[in-house]
Order: sequence, then structure tokens, then C-alpha cells
Amino acid sequence: MEMTLTSICEKLNDEKISVAGNSQHVIKKISSPEDADKNSLCVIWEKKALENLNLEIPIAGPQKLFADGRDGLICDTPRALLPKLLALFSAPAEKKRGIAPSAVVSSGAKINSDSYVGPCAVVEEGAIISAGAEIHAGAFVGKNCQVGADTIIEPRAVLVADVKVGKNCLIHSGAVIGCDGFGFVRENGVVVKIPQTGGVTIGDDVEVGACTTIDRGAMHDTAIGDGTKIDNHVQIGHNVKIGKHCIICSMSGIAGSSVLEDYVTVSVQVGITDHVTIGERATLAARTGVTNDIPAGALISGFPARPHNAAKRALVLAADLPLMSRRLRLLEKKFEEMQKNEN
Repeated sequence: MEMTLTSICEKLNDEKISVAGNSQHVIKKISSPEDADKNSLCVIWEKKALENLNLEIPIAGPQKLFADGRDGLICDTPRALLPKLLALFSAPAEKKRGIAPSAVVSSGAKINSDSYVGPCAVVEEGAIISAGAEIHAGAFVGKNCQVGADTIIEPRAVLVADVKVGKNCLIHSGAVIGCDGFGFVRENGVVVKIPQTGGVTIGDDVEVGACTTIDRGAMHDTAIGDGTKIDNHVQIGHNVKIGKHCIICSMSGIAGSSVLEDYVTVSVQVGITDHVTIGERATLAARTGVTNDIPAGALISGFPARPHNAAKRALVLAADLPLMSRRLRLLEKKFEEMQKNEN
């Protein structure tokens, strides 16, 4: 595929994007600066990225980056432009339709004729597969599950039972949604399981990463809001409520009945205890341990979680602890000597 800068601008149809230099410069791909040639378009947001970039290579970025007179697209938000350009130059994914001969589909399931069920996939009784949805090879869609329009369930992903997934979602391979929550009580020295009778409700435009697990609720549904993106290897406990457009990064764990309000960002390896609320637009830095409620808009880090600046000061002090310990021992020794002299 190839397009001129003018045709790219027209297809993007955004009045905030304009052409710089030769409008007929031909673009064949979107690439990083390391792999660029004169028919590449590099999306740039930092001036230092131009240091080793030949003038003949066009860029997409803010106006200030075009002082050298190179060709490209002027855009104040290049990060937001990047996915649009990549989509423009990517071949559309082939839509699959029909039911593979080796698929196991219950007679009590409702499969839209415009959907796809791949080889060795299983769709159980009461399940509903909507138009444009794709259930790929080896995936399992359990009893009374619902898969919304144009949602993709990748190979070997599992919807155990009573899972409702909205439209335009992507459930990656190995994800397990709707398994029992970790609910137990001790009775006379014996650990007794609490039946998990709820389900899982996932909104529209949600992505769930590979090997992520989302537990079913104990009595009410675990819920994931529209537009939320969940990375690989994330654990979400029973009855958790996650709002709209949250970002949850890899290897984080959210314990039961916690609430994440809209637009929360959870960085890598964050641990959130049960029954806490994370306020709207709060950000949890990597390896934060949350044991109490977090206010809206806060930037939090450390364990126990605290305001980010306070956590940084604590880290600086921690680095000085060995020296402080030696100085304290010396002071104690001198104090003991002073006491002996006085006596």
C-alpha cells in the first residue's frame, strides 16, 4: 500500500492535521526512526529523535519539528495519531464466518449466522454469539455466556459460565473469565468454600490480556466498564467493580470487592487489597501496595501506598540507612563513654 501525504491527510479527515513540504511525497509504511527510509513516515514527538534522521525522511509531529523544512504531517498530538496511521496502513483482518466441523456447539446455544466458531471450540447451552463475533480455535464459551457483536475470543480463552462480554471486545489467548472467586471461611478448623453464584459483566471496547483471570462474583457480578484495557497476567478478584477507560498493567492484582472508578491507571505489579476504593483518574505507580482508599486524581506509589513525592523521599532516606546506622552506633558508644567518665 502506498499513499501521498495529501491522500493520508484526506483519509484521516482531521482539520487539526496539515501537510508540510511536498504534498505528493509517497509513503509506503509507518516505521520507527531506526528502520526509516524516504518512503517511511515516522511519528515523532521529541526533537532529539530527529538528531540522526535524514532530511529526506518525512515525519508526523508538532509544528516546531519542521524547522529544517522536511516533508510530513503537522499534528499537535502525534501519540494519538500513531494508532490511526498504523490502522490506515494495515491490511484489514480477514473476517471469518461459519462453524468449523470440529466445533462443539450445544443445540441450546444461539449462534448468529454472521459469526464464527473455530475448530475444536466449545459453545455450551444458553450461550449467545452475536453478529460479527469470532470464537477462535479451542476457545470455550460456557453456559449462559453472551458474546457481543464483533468481539473476538482468541484461541484457548475461556468464558466459564454466566459471562457477558460487550461489543468490539478482544479477549486474548489463555484468559480465564468467570472462574470461582477465592471465597472461603474457616469452620471448626476446616476451610469451607463459599459458593460463587454471581457472574462477570464486561462492557464494550474492552481488552483482556493473555493469561489474565477475572473471577465471578460471590452474589453479584464482577464488572468491567466500557473502554477499559487490561494487560497480560492480571488477577481481578470477585465482586470487583472497574469503571470506564481504566488501564491495568501486567502482573497487578485486585482483591475482592474493591472499586476502581473511571480513568484509573494501575501500573505494573500493583497490589490492591480488598474492599478499597480508588478514586477517578488516580494513578498507581509500579509496585504500589494499596491498603486504604485512594482519593480521586492522586498520584500514589510505595508500600504502604502514599503520595508519590512522599514515597520518593522515603526511598532516598532508605538509601541512607546504613550510614545512619553506623553514625548512631558511634554516638551510642560516645554517650556510654561520657557516662563512664562522669561516674
